Amino acid sequence: MTHRVLAAMIKHETNGFNRTPTTLRDFRDQNFHLGEAIPRVYRGTNLEMGGFLAAAEREGWELIPAVAASATSSGPSTDEAFEALCMPLTNTIRAAGRLDGVLLGLHGSMVTASHDDAEGEILRRVRELVGSDIPVVVTLDPHSNVTPEMAARATAIVAFRTSPHTDQAETAERAAAILARTLRGEVRPRVVLARRPMLTGFDGARTHHAHGPMPDALRRARALEAEDPGVLCVSIHSGFSRSDCRAVGPSVAVTGDGEDPRFRSIAESFMDECWARRGETTERVLSVAEGIAAAREWRPGEKPVVLGDYGDAPGGGAYGDGTAILSALIEAGIPGAVVANIWDPAVAAQAVAAGAGATIRVSLGGKHDPEHGGGPVEGTARVVAVSEGSFVFKGRYGTGTRGHYGPSAALEIGGVTAIVTTKNKGIYDLEQLRIFGIEPTAQSVLAVKCMHGHRAEYEPISSRCLDVDSGGITSGDPLLFPWQRVVRPIWPLDPVEGGTP
Repeated sequence: MTHRVLAAMIKHETNGFNRTPTTLRDFRDQNFHLGEAIPRVYRGTNLEMGGFLAAAEREGWELIPAVAASATSSGPSTDEAFEALCMPLTNTIRAAGRLDGVLLGLHGSMVTASHDDAEGEILRRVRELVGSDIPVVVTLDPHSNVTPEMAARATAIVAFRTSPHTDQAETAERAAAILARTLRGEVRPRVVLARRPMLTGFDGARTHHAHGPMPDALRRARALEAEDPGVLCVSIHSGFSRSDCRAVGPSVAVTGDGEDPRFRSIAESFMDECWARRGETTERVLSVAEGIAAAREWRPGEKPVVLGDYGDAPGGGAYGDGTAILSALIEAGIPGAVVANIWDPAVAAQAVAAGAGATIRVSLGGKHDPEHGGGPVEGTARVVAVSEGSFVFKGRYGTGTRGHYGPSAALEIGGVTAIVTTKNKGIYDLEQLRIFGIEPTAQSVLAVKCMHGHRAEYEPISSRCLDVDSGGITSGDPLLFPWQRVVRPIWPLDPVEGGTP
């Protein structure tokens, strides 16, 4: 009998400090695909749905695609958007008839107007329809806030093991392998979750260095999975503190074969280690002044100095229009510096209308939250290039997927080239600059609005790849934020005795 497996992907990383709600239009503008359109879009891509499709073909399953949707990180999703995402999922389950399993690609830090734990609510609705016996296997981003409700409703939890996230399809195939063993009757997966009162842990899931809290935990996880046949997966999550919700914080989910107290002991031991190494980091985030000082050391003939704008990263829910680094680069007068991107639809439209070669007067960026990340840069700008804004990810991050800025332009202002976009997008791929005729490898300084994801492609072409805190709403400084919904006490905002769960 051919197994019938439903697959869906609903993803959003929510920043609770972003005042702009995430609407259905935001999902439609980025990714919103239904039913039979999904295989055409995702087959062969390095995303979870690409992995689900590949696994289904290998296993001989009848895969029933329901919905695949994601939006750039922003504020909490509207209820309208959330219901529009859930409806095709639940309707497809109702219409499917017999189902043998479910594969869900979720983020793990989605918040909506009505649901602090959106993934828990998605799983509740799925369980309500499929019952308690059908295996539901979930993939997550390691920057996820995993709740007891999620753990109770999922048959297995499997998170990415890279940051930058270059193993998304691979993670989906690992999840599908657990489902396959479950369907063959080889295992009976159960999830055990351990947490601690922390905003974040495991060094923010950084894996671009060989050692540190996250790589060390992952090595131990792989060893346990290899040595103990009952340990099906150890899923490690650093948390996403900027969601500012009750569920915030790091966790470890152990998916074990059946009920056994050793799975609880394993999960708690990982979180004991997380607590013991809570202040340890493999990458110091620099101030803007320190980042500019490093950029000044660039010499002709060297690879670019890459500055990741850690504080104004759209991939973490920032507004993407902060100007602190742009202003500092203009003041420093470093030739060949590029800033990507500044989200400013009005200036993008102005530049596109004027055309390449035109000179325009602009008030650029800094419009959403000038107190965090810098206000508008005023001045005369030359339009270097214009583009309709479409690109294809050719690197390791999201390989084969398409993205678009909307009508956009590259402007030279104060001696610095700034890419100005209609849509707010993080930088992950070299093609995002090349569509403007900018060759990343030929520049002196590349200031890109991203926290981790850019390192997959930008670190190999750099002489130095540094994180810089521009003070926006993805800043690593917890004291900058007006926390309202996190459960107190919590480290590092409060003294916490021994990390007692």
